[in-house]
Amino acid sequence: MIKKLTTIMVVSFLLVNALFLTAITFISYKTFLDISSKDISETRLALLNESTNNLSNYITSVSEAGKYVAANQSVIETFSNQPKSVYGAITEQRELAKLLTGVASLKRDIDSIELFTNRYIDYPKIDGNVIYTMDMINKEPWFDIFASMDSAWIPNHVSPVNNQEMISYIHLIPDQKGQTVAFLKVNVLTENFFANTSEYNLTGNVSESVMVLNTGGKVIAKLGSPQSIQALNNVITSIDGEPSERLMDKYIKLSNQYQTISYNNEDYLFLVSETNYNQWRLAQLIPMEELFADTRKTSYYILFLGIGALLLSIPLAYWVGRRIMHPLQRIIHGMKKVEQGKFDVNVGSFYIEEYDILAKNFNQMTYQLEELFKKWELESKYRKEAELKALQSEIMPHFLYNTLDMIHWKAMDHNAKEISFMANQLSKMFRIGLSGGKKFIPLRDELEHANSYNQIQRARISKSINYDLKVPASIKDFYVPKIILQPFIENSMIHGYPNPEKETVIIKVLAKCMVENGNEVLLITIIDHGIGLPNNWDIKNLSGVGITNVRERIWLYCGKAYGIRMENRQEGGTAVQIKLPAIKNREELEAWLVNQRDWVDGIGKDRF
Repeated sequence: MIKKLTTIMVVSFLLVNALFLTAITFISYKTFLDISSKDISETRLALLNESTNNLSNYITSVSEAGKYVAANQSVIETFSNQPKSVYGAITEQRELAKLLTGVASLKRDIDSIELFTNRYIDYPKIDGNVIYTMDMINKEPWFDIFASMDSAWIPNHVSPVNNQEMISYIHLIPDQKGQTVAFLKVNVLTENFFANTSEYNLTGNVSESVMVLNTGGKVIAKLGSPQSIQALNNVITSIDGEPSERLMDKYIKLSNQYQTISYNNEDYLFLVSETNYNQWRLAQLIPMEELFADTRKTSYYILFLGIGALLLSIPLAYWVGRRIMHPLQRIIHGMKKVEQGKFDVNVGSFYIEEYDILAKNFNQMTYQLEELFKKWELESKYRKEAELKALQSEIMPHFLYNTLDMIHWKAMDHNAKEISFMANQLSKMFRIGLSGGKKFIPLRDELEHANSYNQIQRARISKSINYDLKVPASIKDFYVPKIILQPFIENSMIHGYPNPEKETVIIKVLAKCMVENGNEVLLITIIDHGIGLPNNWDIKNLSGVGITNVRERIWLYCGKAYGIRMENRQEGGTAVQIKLPAIKNREELEAWLVNQRDWVDGIGKDRF
């Protein structure tokens, strides 16, 4: 039985080479056809998306004309008061007609602007009027649907005024009491709508069709030959109770996508653009036979070349197999040494470029593993030293906490309320600061710790301290490293307000949970209205202990992705931002601590 890998590989390669190359040839043929089809489809989709952006500008231009007239203060004032006389009614009509024709003339895309109202039903009409009574549109099948809307686009319809096929933007006009007194209708000829939408002819081929869809997938306009429109009707359906059509449910959510559909035994490429600024889309239907005719011819050439390569590759199989195995054996030998913990392995270089790259990457990997192991040892040493110092620092606070508690009760016995209050607040600070040796505490405890410090300062300073806390209750149970707020509040009081006895100290603490780079983070902001940071101030050059300690503890417990940022505010004062991981409950805290300990407590070492 053959067990040697070299022999097995050569024999197997010779046996499967024919089948393998056959499969590769077929896959190459199929892949080229698919990729070419995909490139063509994506190109057409990109052109459709470009037209959709142009459509956004176009419909915005048309709708802005209607909004301009509807929001015109003189128009609203006119409709808010009854005409004083026949002459006044005629004058109003002339002014309104002048405004409407003037706006229409400024927009080359607009065919006409019409106003429908019963205001002048009992008055003479002027020549060349663009103002009509409401009965002109009351009986239109679309009116009841759009009459209750402030504004809307009316799909393809025949104008009741000139019997031309239009696409219109309708906007109600209110009086000063908010009552609807008229409807403004901005008309665009259907034949001009698509011409103004795209810089290239969307329906240059008679077999292609295109339609415009609004936010809900309703068809606003469609254009194409009768044959292409029949195929397009295969993806749309009528809307119950409305003289309109919309995309079928299975296509309604398509955006910036394309797919193949069949109609009358013929395949079509159905493209739907991305939504534009107005949340509208363009949809296009193109026969695939015409679209990919040249691509199919080229794919046949690839198929023939693959068959020729198959016949020539068989004699080379044995030689290739022998060339492949030698470099692999050397690399495998190097891997075995790495398994034994020897990272000084160098597998050399090879003539074959791919193996040479693999060897260089392998050598780089062993070097990085060795450096990483050294870094782990150094971090483990620093972490243990930090924990030892923290343990030593807790001995004195325990004594002070018990002593302050005794002072509090003695002061109560002698009715020394101020001394009792300050001792109690300081005792709270020590109690929360100790926290049973825990590194993380709930945010509500950290806020209480900061508030206790604030209360002590209130008793010390004669002037008032405005301490504003805006933290949602939903995040007060989040876990944070302890004693991270008090150093910044103390810094604000000492350095931000050099003369606290002569001015009001204003400090605000805000917190929110947000998503950053796919991860939830807790952002705490401390704001004061003091003198701000000195010129050329840099956090890297800090000489104080408090802020530096907070920054290093956040890095130590949470990682370098989190930390603090301090900067001057434009309104005056300083803003401090503390970014922390969003640890919402005890279970997430335990999981976080386990992940942080994995490397230091030996799991990382075992991986070697």
